[in-house]
Amino acid sequence: MMEDLPLLTMTKSRIVGEQPKLSDASTALLDTLSTLCSFHSCEDLASFLFTDMFRDLVGEGEPWIIFEIGVYKDHTKTIELIPVHDGITLADGAMTGGITDNITVVKSQAECSEILSFWLNYVTNE
Repeated sequence: MMEDLPLLTMTKSRIVGEQPKLSDASTALLDTLSTLCSFHSCEDLASFLFTDMFRDLVGEGEPWIIFEIGVYKDHTKTIELIPVHDGITLADGAMTGGITDNITVVKSQAECSEILSFWLNYVTNE
């Protein structure tokens, strides 16, 4: 059943700054995100990224962690997600053209879902 396959994956890519002291809940979430997590739609992923739980993990200060979002069926198609204090930076290091100027900061769940959908459609139909 193809419709049951996830569309996107997300995992911790690397630590790029000093990790803040994390609550037990944030530590558990980071452990989960250190494995390959999957999402069935762009809306599901965007919804998760704007939860209090995710924002508590990534904090309000300087970015310290980078995540990788990938296409479930083709793990070579990826973008980076960098949580920043006022939103989420999405960066297309492969410069596929699926994100305008290859980098954007999204500040809402709806905007994030729209950008992810456009990127996903772009890279899976090229």
